[in-house]
Amino acid sequence: MSPARRSGVTLQTLHQDLGAVKVLLTTGLRAFPQDWPGEVLRTLRENNRLSEARFAQLDVALREQAIETHTILRAIADGQRQLAADIRALIDALRRGRGNGAPTD
Repeated sequence: MSPARRSGVTLQTLHQDLGAVKVLLTTGLRAFPQDWPGEVLRTLRENNRLSEARFAQLDVALREQAIETHTILRAIADGQRQLAADIRALIDALRRGRGNGAPTD
């Protein structure tokens, strides 16, 4: 026996349930004003317009942050290069000061 038959679901009960849903939808929709689809559409369009404006602002802010981040990363990389060059120059100067590179006491 199928699970549907054991639970009492038949074509007739499905038909009755579908009829009840149809009545519920029909009576429930009568409570809305005649022009409610237009009002819902207007509200959705307004929401979309506001969302697009927010996304445009967010896009501008993200682009500005990306430029700032790139600038900062470039400055850090330049600083690291300069630091490495300075350290190499210091090591070279220390080696030259000792003569043969042997440690001095």
